[in-house]
This record gives sequence, C-alpha cells and structure tokens, in this order.
Amino acid sequence: MEGISDKEEKDLDQKIYSVSGLNHFVKGLLEREKELQDVWVKGEISNFKHHKGRHMYFVLKDDSSEINSVMFRSKNRDLDFEPEEGMEVICRGDITLYVDRGRYQIVVKEMMVGGIGELYLAYEKLKEKLSEEGLFDDEHKKAIPFLPKKVGIVTSGEGAALEDMLRTLKERFENIDIVVSPAKVQGEDAAKDIAESIKKLDEMDVDVVIIGRGGGSIEDLWSFNEEILARAVFEAETPIVSAVGHETDFLISDFVADERAATPTSAAELVVPIKSELKSKVRDQKRRARTAMRNIITNYREKLKNLSTSPVLQNPKRMLEDRYQKLDENTERIDILLERYLERYKEDLSNKKDRLNALSPVQTMKRGYSIVMDDQKKVISSVDEVEKEDLLSIHLIDGEILSEVEEVERCQKKNLKK
Repeated sequence: MEGISDKEEKDLDQKIYSVSGLNHFVKGLLEREKELQDVWVKGEISNFKHHKGRHMYFVLKDDSSEINSVMFRSKNRDLDFEPEEGMEVICRGDITLYVDRGRYQIVVKEMMVGGIGELYLAYEKLKEKLSEEGLFDDEHKKAIPFLPKKVGIVTSGEGAALEDMLRTLKERFENIDIVVSPAKVQGEDAAKDIAESIKKLDEMDVDVVIIGRGGGSIEDLWSFNEEILARAVFEAETPIVSAVGHETDFLISDFVADERAATPTSAAELVVPIKSELKSKVRDQKRRARTAMRNIITNYREKLKNLSTSPVLQNPKRMLEDRYQKLDENTERIDILLERYLERYKEDLSNKKDRLNALSPVQTMKRGYSIVMDDQKKVISSVDEVEKEDLLSIHLIDGEILSEVEEVERCQKKNLKK
C-alpha cells in the first residue's frame, strides 16, 4: 500500500478478521464469561417452531427487546408441558453465538411456565440459604418417641387430611391423646398461622407434632416453603414430622423437620405403633421369658442334683486324702530333681576349677618359668622395655630375685623362629 510502512501494514493485517473468525472469537468470549453461563431469563415465547418434533426454536421477548433461543431435543423431551406462542416462561441456559448466522442466542437447558418458574426459583434460593445455615443438618434432628402419650396435629380443621390422621391414630392406638391446633394451610398468612400453631403445641406437653395437609399444586402447598414456617419447625423443642402433599412432593418443611412422611396418613402410622401388635409382642416376650426362666431353673436343678451325688460331697475326707497323697508324690519328685541339679552343678563347678588351675600362672612357674617386673611392678615382656642399669625383680615359684641390667641383647628373629 502506498504511504504505509511495512510495519504498519503488518499491524493492520493482524487486526483484520474473516467473518467466521470474528464470529468464533466472539463466541469464545461469550462462553468464557461465567456471568453469561447458566443464567435465568424470563420472557414471552414468539415465533415458536418445534422442528420435526425434535429441536425447539423460538424468540424470548419482553416489551422492549428479544433474544433468539434454542432448546435441543435432549433437554426438551423432559418438559411436562408443550410451549405455545405467547406463553410466559422462565428459561435457564447458556449465552452463546450461532457462528453461521452471527446470531446471539441462548441455548436453553430448562424451561418452566412463568408463575411456577418464579416460585421454583424462590424455593431453590431459600433452600440453598437454609442449607448453608445448617437447618437441614442431621445433627439437629430429634428422635421420634417410640410410643408417644400425646400427639399434636397442625392442619386445616376441615380438611380430609385431619380426618385421615385421626382415624389412623385411633385405629392403631384407640386411647392415645390427640391435640389438634387448626391452622390455615394455604393462602395469605397461612405460613404464619402454621408457625404460631407449632409454637403453641411446643409449649404444651405433647410428645410429637405432625404438620400436614393433602396434595395440591405448588401454589397450594407454598406456605410450607416459606421461611417463617421453616424457622418455627427448626426452633421447636418437640420433634416435628412433616407430612405435606403427596409422596413425590418435597417441600422446605420436609428438609427442616425431624422426620418426613410421604402423606398425612403415613405420618400417623410413623408416630404411633399398632396397639394390638405391641400386645402381641409383649405376650411373645413374656412367653419367651417364662421359657428361658424354666430352662434356667431346670439347668440349675440338674447341676444341684449332680453336685449332691458327687463323691466330693458324699465323702469330703476322701478328697483331702487324695490331695495329701498327691502332695507327697510331688514333694518326692522335687527332692529327686533338686538332688540331680545339685550334682550337675557340682560337676560343672569342678570342671571349671580344673580349667582355671590349668591356666594359672603358678602352674606355669612350676614348670620353670618366671615373671620379670621392673621397679614399678610392671611385667616386662620385651627387651625393648628395659635399659642398662634398670632394676628388675624376677619372680619364681618359691621366691624373688633382684637384679640389675648390665647389658641388653636382642635375639635375631630367625633364631626366635627356631
């Protein structure tokens, strides 16, 4: 290029992208940005297409903007509703760029109908908060008493759930004491009403409290997902059983409670055993105890009979005589063994004495040898240890000779070998 240096031209070439190169670069920027991954977006569905029953393509829009969206078959096949044009939804997904069209979009991983989706998000947020605070931890769970004397119930005073629990409790243990604290179980202030009933029963002498209601939509059950109720359950000193909805429903109260029952009827079965079964078990235990006691008594009687006819009790003097005889035999054996040991040790001592005598310097001197010492009483073993005019003492078997060295003469090694 005219008027541009080589360096400037090289710098310019480095900044020029191909269209696909630029799109790939932007796609990488979007996907590396954590704030744009796993995001929730609320909007209205527009231009919905379910391509050959597989992937779903649509636009999410609000009053002033829109974003292209795609939900692949691997994710949309789990939807429990069919998305429709104009439907208000909440979607969770990752922001990316469709390189071929240079189109910014969200790849949807989860979709919920608007109102339900908002409740679900609130549920997940509170669940995470309370879990971090430790309200769900097992260390806080209280044991359900085996046989409560008094059972407290918090539910609607007119619902089928109360009738089911009362009937089940009475069928299982007809004379159990039941205290019902009626409360609103759905609608505005229901959670507050249930929490107050829990506190009221907690101040009474009930042994366990069941909070429950029948099934319903997430909106109907929502009071059991509220924080005020969760904290009332956690703070109660009385064990709490949560029995809300159907078997597949899991609510915040289920996680905080000391025990969760699938249904109100299951809760009644959980807290109270069947009286007739307990009676049967008691009868079985009594029968086993009587049988065990009879066996023990029979066993001891047999032992007593054997003892009473044993020779020892019939003639105890005979047992002493046998022991005397055994004592005499053992004493005799000890004497014999002791004598053998003494003879062995005497013989060993004599052998050692002979060996010591053989090695004694006195015996050596008897054979004509002597011991030479200097005036410091040090034994001389070499001519190198004496000098002329040294005074030496020569020790013989029968005395000592004192002498003075006149001359020192070393023997030749050759002569020593001979």
